[in-house]
Amino acid sequence: MLISIGTRSIPKITAITRAFSRYPELWVNNCEKLEYIILPKEVRKDENEGQQKDTFSGVSCNPITLSETIYGAKNRAKNAFEYAKQKCGICNYAVGIEAGMYKVPEVDTKYMDTSICAIYNGKNYYIGFSPSFEYPQSVVNRVLQGEELGYMEDVFGNTAKGRKGAIGVLTNGRVYRDELEEYSVIMALTKIVSKEVYNK
Repeated sequence: MLISIGTRSIPKITAITRAFSRYPELWVNNCEKLEYIILPKEVRKDENEGQQKDTFSGVSCNPITLSETIYGAKNRAKNAFEYAKQKCGICNYAVGIEAGMYKVPEVDTKYMDTSICAIYNGKNYYIGFSPSFEYPQSVVNRVLQGEELGYMEDVFGNTAKGRKGAIGVLTNGRVYRDELEEYSVIMALTKIVSKEVYNK
């Protein structure tokens, strides 16, 4: 079984490989081995920041709606699928993760953040969300003005783009970014690993 990973982010790669490793029933029964392909640097172009479009996801570097965030995750998965098919001739699943804010009028800042995973098999998309949380009002304001969250070192130190992530700072180290994103992958996998339940 070949899984194509639509990112070069270490926390996201960790989240994806760890989530799939929880489900050996996906490949063990067919005596298959589980393999991953990760995009080379020349395929990923992440020079853009803030509200500029990311060339691989097709959305801004800071999505601020659920629709935009889902669209970015799906684009990442589809592009990863096409890359694996071109490179290897096969791809069972491709995975994209996109984090973004979305409006929640009932909370103080009016926005919450989530990571969204899209898994694509060449025909269908499977979508999953991580738990959601609020950023400080000052961070929300800066994101809405176009500043990229991952570079707010004055708030999150230099860990926002690493494994700890902003969520590691906000939870006092209880939850790290790769753990949060892993839940989005597991949630996306539900319709794949429990298809007999969904088909009832």
